[in-house]
Formats: sequence, C-alpha cells, structure tokens
Amino acid sequence: MIGLTIRVIVAWTFVLCALNTFASDLTINFNAQSVEVQQLIFDYKLPEANKLLEAEAVHTPDNVVVNYLQVVSDMLNYVTLETEANFEQFEQSKQTAIERINTCSDDLEAKYFLLEEVYFYSSIVRGKKGQQIAAANDVRHAYNNGKKSLARHPNYLPAHKTLGLLNSGFGSLPSNYQKLMQWMGYETSMDQGIKSIETFIKSKDDRPEWVAIKREAQFYLAAIQLYLKNDKTKAWNMVSEITADYKTNLLSSFALINFADKCKKNDVIINIMNHHEANPGEANIPFLWFMMGKAKLQRLDSDADTYLKRFIKQQSGPSYVKSCHQKLAWHYLVHGEPDDYNKHLGLCRTEGSKSLEEDEQAYKASTSGKKPNHKLLKARLLYDGGYYSDALKLIRPLQGKDFESTEDRAEYFYRKGRVYEALEKPELAIAFYKGCIECGKDLSTYYASYSALYIAQIFEDLNQLSDAKTYYTMATSFTANKEYKRSLEHRAKNGLERIK
Repeated sequence: MIGLTIRVIVAWTFVLCALNTFASDLTINFNAQSVEVQQLIFDYKLPEANKLLEAEAVHTPDNVVVNYLQVVSDMLNYVTLETEANFEQFEQSKQTAIERINTCSDDLEAKYFLLEEVYFYSSIVRGKKGQQIAAANDVRHAYNNGKKSLARHPNYLPAHKTLGLLNSGFGSLPSNYQKLMQWMGYETSMDQGIKSIETFIKSKDDRPEWVAIKREAQFYLAAIQLYLKNDKTKAWNMVSEITADYKTNLLSSFALINFADKCKKNDVIINIMNHHEANPGEANIPFLWFMMGKAKLQRLDSDADTYLKRFIKQQSGPSYVKSCHQKLAWHYLVHGEPDDYNKHLGLCRTEGSKSLEEDEQAYKASTSGKKPNHKLLKARLLYDGGYYSDALKLIRPLQGKDFESTEDRAEYFYRKGRVYEALEKPELAIAFYKGCIECGKDLSTYYASYSALYIAQIFEDLNQLSDAKTYYTMATSFTANKEYKRSLEHRAKNGLERIK
C-alpha cells in the first residue's frame, strides 16, 4: 500500500513537472505566418487559412496564436454554414485554445485578450445554437478576461474592442437581466463603451496583427451606431467605408448586406448579389441568398422565390428557415398563387426552429389562421425595401373604414405612419401612429407598441425629450402585445439610455 502511494506521488510529481515545463514553453507570437492566416480568415478564405494553420501548428507547436486563430476560423464557419459538424469542430478547437492559453505566463500581454476573444466568439456560436444560458456564461468570461487584460497590461489596447462592445450593449438588456448584470458588477454605459473601442481604433500602434482587429472594432462601432444609437446614416457611412473591398471579400459583402437590409438599401443588396451570382467560383454563404430573395420580394419582383428556394436548399441549420417559408408564402400571395401560399405556410409551421425572434414571429403568424391583407402586405414590403413613394401611392387612397377587422385597421394606421415618417412628414406620421395606438392597444400584435416607439424616436430627433421619454416608456406598457417583445424592450431601453 505504501509502495503504491509512493508510486502515485511520484507519478503526479512527474505530471506536474511536465505541465510546468509545458506551460513555460508556450508563447504568444503573432509572426508573419499568423498574420497571413489572420488576413485570410477575414477575407473568408477559410480552407486556405485552415491549411496554413495545420502547417503552422506543426512548425511552431508552442505558439497558442494558432489555437486562437483556429477558433476564429471555426466560429465563422459555423455562423455562416450552421452544420452540426461545424459546431462540434468549434467546441473542440475552443476547448483546446482555452486550455493552452490558460497555461501561458501572465507576463504575456496578449494572454487575457485572447481568452476574452475566444469566450466572446463562443457566446456568438452558442447564442446562434440556441444555448442562451451557456452563451451568457461565455459573455461573463469574456467580460472578466477583458477587464483582467487591461488591469494587468493597460497598454495592450485590443482588449478595449470587445470589452467596449459588451459595455455598450449591457445597458440595453431586457429588464429581467438588469439586476443580474448589476450584481455581477458590469458597467452599462453606451457612450463609455464607444470611447473604449475608439481608444483602440485611434491608437498609433502599427503592429501587423492589430490591423484586422482594428477593422473588426470598426464594425463594432458601426453596429453600435445602428442598433443602439439608431443613427442609420452614420452607421451606413461607416460600414460603406470599411467594406469597400466587398467585390473581392465575401465577408465584407456579408456585413454590407446586413447593414443595407437594416438601412433599407434594397437595391444595394440586389446589386451585390448579382455580382456574387456572376462569380460562381466564390465561396458560398447560404444566408446571402435569403437576403437576395427578401430584397427581391420587397421590390415585388416575380423571381424572388428563386433565391428564397435556393436558400432553403443550401441551408444546413435551422435559422431563418421558418422566416424564409413565410416570405415564400407572401410572394405567392402577392402574385396570386394561393396553392403555393398555403404550401409554404404549412412548411413554416413544420420546418426550422423558433430560436430566432424572426422565426418565432413567422411561426406565430403561420398558426394564427389569419391571412394578410393583400394591399397592406404589398405596402409593407415596398416600405421595407425603402420604396416609400411606391408604398404611399398604394396606401394613400385607403382609409380606416375600409377594413373590417380591428387588427387590419391597426395595421393600416401603422403602415401609413411608417411611410409618412420615412418621407419626413413627422406630424402626419405621429397622427397615424396615435391612431394605431388607440385602435391596437389591446391587441396581441406589435403595431401599437412600435407606434409608441417610433413616436418616441421622432420626439427624440426633435429634441423634445420629455415627450420622447413618455412614449419610450409607453412602448413597453402594452401587456396584450405578444410580438417582438425582446426587440421592442431592447430598443426602448436604448432610447431611454440615449436621452437620460
């Protein structure tokens, strides 16, 4: 027994010594090969990047930058393709990276930055996978490692990138998370988050590996302007500059198309995707065909279904599948094909998942038993595409009395308000939004809640902050509303944060 114990102690001593030796040998070195791989990843040339990573892992087995870059590559692979194999690959490379980076010396200034990034990318992957609790835990680890990075190495500025984004976003979490965030000690200043990111972007340090990271930080700033500051013009100008290489960089196309969708630059999406279709040898992101089909639908083009079906055929994961079938149903309703409308409404109920709010809303609409009003649907699509004058021509002759159901009347007031706001007629927009609130405040639809939100935004733009506060608060007060609750609360809290 004593002999066995001695052997165990000796064995563990050997293991610990080996681990200590292993730890001391590990390093963080953004050498020329690593920077080349980093650029390939951000050019979305993942197969080529992965091939070089394999070679670099053999050539410099002690360099944990290889593990970090593998995580970035696998994150992009999963987010754009969503296969189960991609998810498992990401989880494996993430665990390896965390274990190896953790064994590095605390004296290495990039150590906690790399951990911050790995955990943040994990939160993205797990969030898309629908693992919300695990994603929230990853955010906590990312935040803590970002703080630790700056505490130990204040001059290692890349840590400001993700930490600034998290600080900016935390202030707009739903109310049931606010107390938890405060208990954990998180800062919640949107403006401070922006300043943090800008500290890194404006730094004069010209290390080669910081070039791509600074570009990523610029995307974060543009996203904050769009989603938190509600400044679409500034966001669009920023992202247009960052993605000037979109014709040769698919990842830039992906980002530009997402911003174009939110900024109602419908024709930009179609033009980008026409270029992509003309170059079939390029890498493929199925989601881009969904965006092409959606843009075509919003222009009422007769071939929108071609691209929406292409997405369904290529998409491996469940995201946007229900939404896509809903849009196919709308396409066939607009073009007078009731059989295909019913077919895709049925598929909306049975295919895909409800993890995304957009998919959840599509599912609820498909099971409601209510058929969209033909004219209001066309007005909605034209508005969503940014074709405001065409939408007004369609909806201007209509009146509230033309609609029998209360829900259709509420939607009519809402759609007309949206069009007048887009055409910079705020007084008319407010009048119709108020009509929607009065008509739809007791309905389960989102029309009244969002009408209050948009009135608040108009008052904010007019610097009538007391009125803006009243309507931002009202926007979350309609308890009957069951649609887009998460997005609504997020945007209302952002508004209150901006005007306080």
